[in-house]
Amino acid sequence: MKQSFLGKRIVFILLLYYSALSSQKLTIINNQTESITIKNSKEEVIIKGGNKREFSNVVNRVSINGTQDLDRLLTLYLEPNEKLIITVQKDNKIAYTGDQANVNEYLNEKLNVDTFGKMKDYLKASEKKNLGSLKITSELFLADVLKKVNLSSIVSSSEDSDLTKKIKNHIKYNWLYTVFSAIISLKDKNFTSQVITYYYKKYIDSDITQYSCNGVFPYNVMVILVKNKDAVPAQFPIYPIVEPTDSDSINQYLPRSCQKFYFLEKYRYLNHINDPKKDYYEKVLNEKFNDQ
Repeated sequence: MKQSFLGKRIVFILLLYYSALSSQKLTIINNQTESITIKNSKEEVIIKGGNKREFSNVVNRVSINGTQDLDRLLTLYLEPNEKLIITVQKDNKIAYTGDQANVNEYLNEKLNVDTFGKMKDYLKASEKKNLGSLKITSELFLADVLKKVNLSSIVSSSEDSDLTKKIKNHIKYNWLYTVFSAIISLKDKNFTSQVITYYYKKYIDSDITQYSCNGVFPYNVMVILVKNKDAVPAQFPIYPIVEPTDSDSINQYLPRSCQKFYFLEKYRYLNHINDPKKDYYEKVLNEKFNDQ
């Protein structure tokens, strides 16, 4: 009896030990003089100026808010056993150290600057109605972005870790959103159709049956595709509407994880301008999407 109890206790201790070894760790250091508020999943923590806090088993994102125009939502890129340190500087800049520091810094701090900055080149190619030029310009740029995170291809493979798939997905849909946004701004239906057909077949078609939104860019791309679905060489699945809105004609083609971003984007905008209508969208997010 004693041996059985002792054996179970040893197993329990070993499970705790290996769990601790394999779990992600995030440390946030507040180098500001004022307190900052950290939200990680359903956990909300206040870190006073000059203090730090460690989080275990972190989720996909963490938000950082402060009193000096500090409002950041960071996506975390870590393998299961890795550790990352995020330091909030006095000027609201974010510094990254630890595992995957360079990857997290590039994807959170620099990728948008690079991809959105490239849109002017996409516009030049699109104004000439030159699909070949647009393809070369955009895909050479994509290859350059991939090099910055030590990847050689945007196409996912069975050998990719979950982290690698997550990085590829984020880069791909960020990049596609800027390409699509550039061409639809010209309001040329024929050229838009050519562009969407090419990029859809090459980069999106394989995702569509299991499409999901783990960020705003897959949502934005899917909305563009739905609005231009006559140009898409495929039929989209139809999904149950989670919460009826005036945009059901679009949202019906979005899986649940993407419909969430419809409400999240509305809430963020209304919250930013302090519109009381934000309460409705916050309520929907809490009641209908609280498990995501």
